[in-house]
Amino acid sequence: MEGRLFYRGKLVLPKNSSSLSAIIKEMHESPTGGHSGYFRTFKRIAGVLYWEGMKKDLKEWVQQCEVCQRNKAETLAPLKVQGKDTILVVVDRLTKYAHFLALAHPFTAAEVAQLFIKEIVKLNGFPSTIVSDRDNIFLSNFWKELFRQAGTKLRFSIAYHP
Repeated sequence: MEGRLFYRGKLVLPKNSSSLSAIIKEMHESPTGGHSGYFRTFKRIAGVLYWEGMKKDLKEWVQQCEVCQRNKAETLAPLKVQGKDTILVVVDRLTKYAHFLALAHPFTAAEVAQLFIKEIVKLNGFPSTIVSDRDNIFLSNFWKELFRQAGTKLRFSIAYHP
């Protein structure tokens, strides 16, 4: 290992090393590299090597990789279902089964309750407890009274923690 510099178990290469292109190409484009993005390529290389400006070099390499750019998935807008643009997500906390119910905005508490009863209550009966976010629909007097009559306790999550 004479003539090589190691730091914390990683081989340190000079910024102008002629090996850098071959190393990046192997770690990014080989079958094991799989044209994974910047982060995975960085993690793979950073486990064994270091050179000054490594992150910048890897970002540039991935951004200039023709295969990655050609095959990169485009961001899609949500697909609309028959004019519906909102999804009510209901998760059974016992079975972890999720229901996705489409709604057209704007909607009322009565419409949400009707959909909930039609799609959820018919399958499982009224739940003993519902945990929801603090949307105005779920805080409405109508919603509270409906579930009070059904014997369902309403609980509300704190902000950003459903």
